[in-house]
Amino acid sequence: MLAGCTPDADQPPAEIESAADAVRALPGVSGVAVTRTSLTLEPVQGNFGERAEPAPSTVRVEVVLTDALGPEAAGEAAGAAHDLLAAGARSVVHDENLTVRSDFVAGPVNDGDGGDGGSRLTVAAGPGTPSRAVVDAVGDGYGLLAAGATTVGLDLGVGMLSWDTDPSATTAQVTAHSANDLVDIALAAAELDRGVGLEAPGARYLGASSAPDVEAVRLLAAAVDRPNVQDAAYLVQERQLEVRSDAVAGSPELADLRRWLETTTFAGTDDPLAYTLRDADHTDLTGWVSGAEPASSAPRTPDPVGGTRSWPDDPDSRDCAGEDLAVTFGAVDSAAGTRGASVAARNVSDRPCAVENVPTLTFRNAAGQAQDGVTFQPYEPGVELDRVVVPSGETVVALLLWRAMSTANDPDTTTDIEVVAVPGAEPVLLDGTMDGTPATGLDILDGAEVRLGPWSQGD
Repeated sequence: MLAGCTPDADQPPAEIESAADAVRALPGVSGVAVTRTSLTLEPVQGNFGERAEPAPSTVRVEVVLTDALGPEAAGEAAGAAHDLLAAGARSVVHDENLTVRSDFVAGPVNDGDGGDGGSRLTVAAGPGTPSRAVVDAVGDGYGLLAAGATTVGLDLGVGMLSWDTDPSATTAQVTAHSANDLVDIALAAAELDRGVGLEAPGARYLGASSAPDVEAVRLLAAAVDRPNVQDAAYLVQERQLEVRSDAVAGSPELADLRRWLETTTFAGTDDPLAYTLRDADHTDLTGWVSGAEPASSAPRTPDPVGGTRSWPDDPDSRDCAGEDLAVTFGAVDSAAGTRGASVAARNVSDRPCAVENVPTLTFRNAAGQAQDGVTFQPYEPGVELDRVVVPSGETVVALLLWRAMSTANDPDTTTDIEVVAVPGAEPVLLDGTMDGTPATGLDILDGAEVRLGPWSQGD
């Protein structure tokens, strides 16, 4: 059991101290500090009494680079230092309880508030990090500081002896004084072809390993400057702009903000950008920046689930009745804060029948009480109802999607789902804790928003 983290009495290995001495003599290096920190372990109780386990420790070498260096010179100085330190670390790598890391730092200590403490760069590397990755990361870091960053951090793989991926693609985590400063930093990162995550008061650009979209950063900065905006975030992977406002629902201020989002020039239908606008009551409004909906949002019928070949249509087929359909609930799939599931209905009659509706769902807790205030939205924008003729023995599916809700205070989760498959059918109560779903129930609580699709052809 870990009892705490305290300085170890042992000195750093002589091989690393010797490498640090060589680094101190390099041009462009203004200082080197070597520290060793060990974890203190409580004795382990074994069959033959207590025994002491070897204490893991970390040797950290901080290399302070000269502020006056240009990006290229700084990178070369860091690369030369890394070569020396990596060689020293590899000579003691036989000690599996020892981790060696090198931190290349530059600039005065930042005050943490983006104030007058100055800029600071930290690039962390392990003995297995390729030298070229250190050269590029430190050089890029100096370039980002020159562009206005207050802090730049890159972790190139501390503790790793080899790389399965290219560390030169590491994303730099960057802060700035203001959202407007992020634009110049994004321009510099794009020129360097360095992926960045950007943050300034009220603004976050949640980036990836690829170079930033400068125009998206401009949009983010413009959004933060709008009246009644508290903060905004641009999500690269989701391609979405999230804006949080202190304006109340139905107010002119909220309407003006939404109008700006939908009329500002940014995206086109070939490359649409979704937005979420959250008001003072935490209600979300959604839409498309520049009003540019993707072509897939045009009214259309749902595709068969799984991409299977469409069943034959028979205009003379009768409508399915409740007794024709055996209804079941599908397992929950979780990803990135969302939950997905499905309701299925199999035609158990001896002839085809047709469905053309969205099933009616009621979510109930273990006491049988319906969750209050649950609202339903279309599973996909623009999807229209389609008449589906279900052959005997085949299954239609309605997809569900909802955002994860907090269960920290042991709320009444949903344990059962009441389904009315088609108009006029008797409700069917399905167990929401079976078939791979959480035994504690579903995190569909009071006030949930659920996206629900119409019946469509299943696999």
